[in-house]
Amino acid sequence: MRWSLLIVSTLAMIAGCDRRSSDRPLPKVSIEEVPAPKEATVIVAEGSNLGAVGAEAYGHERFSGFIAAMNGIADPERVQAGASLKTPSLAVAFRDAGADATFQPALNVLSKACTDYYAIEPAYLAARQASGVERGEFAIPSEIAAKLRACADAIDAAVATLSTARVPHTRPSMTIDQFGQAAWHIRDLAAGHIDGYGYDYDLVGQRFGLAFTNALIWTQNHHR
Repeated sequence: MRWSLLIVSTLAMIAGCDRRSSDRPLPKVSIEEVPAPKEATVIVAEGSNLGAVGAEAYGHERFSGFIAAMNGIADPERVQAGASLKTPSLAVAFRDAGADATFQPALNVLSKACTDYYAIEPAYLAARQASGVERGEFAIPSEIAAKLRACADAIDAAVATLSTARVPHTRPSMTIDQFGQAAWHIRDLAAGHIDGYGYDYDLVGQRFGLAFTNALIWTQNHHR
């Protein structure tokens, strides 16, 4: 049943993403406006891994690939205790990877949307728990819903910019798809929907982690 619901929601998401992505202006976000993790450098503790570092620095263990790509680690599963890892802001990571001036503004917007989402997620989860609703739909506070929708709107606008990539650059289809899924799931949360498994908000983090990893690799490859 869980996977059936996921398939249905994914099909609905695909149907809705393209309708939103092209009609929103790109917000202006500077690199400096994107919050950085508490630590710019992390020393891997004994028994830790890139998933744990990714969750602490960027919000979800799926950022392990992002950290690996940024730090030149070929196998994320074999990071050594004591290793020193860079964990700058997401926007700085793209700048340092050589982001083209055409795409850096959109990457800044995506980075800020991600940090904004994680800033509001605790309040969202508290309101959801306080509602007593375990599955279905709850009366999400309007302020929280508005902030979630703003994150999704910003993602859609940035994705529209990435979609304009042309030769000599390559359109980052996988990155665009993952960000589009993140925006759809965020909108679903903003509507007060609860899947009953706790899988709904976790999917946001999963999509963000995969999207930023793919976007960084695309950037490191000169947007090809």
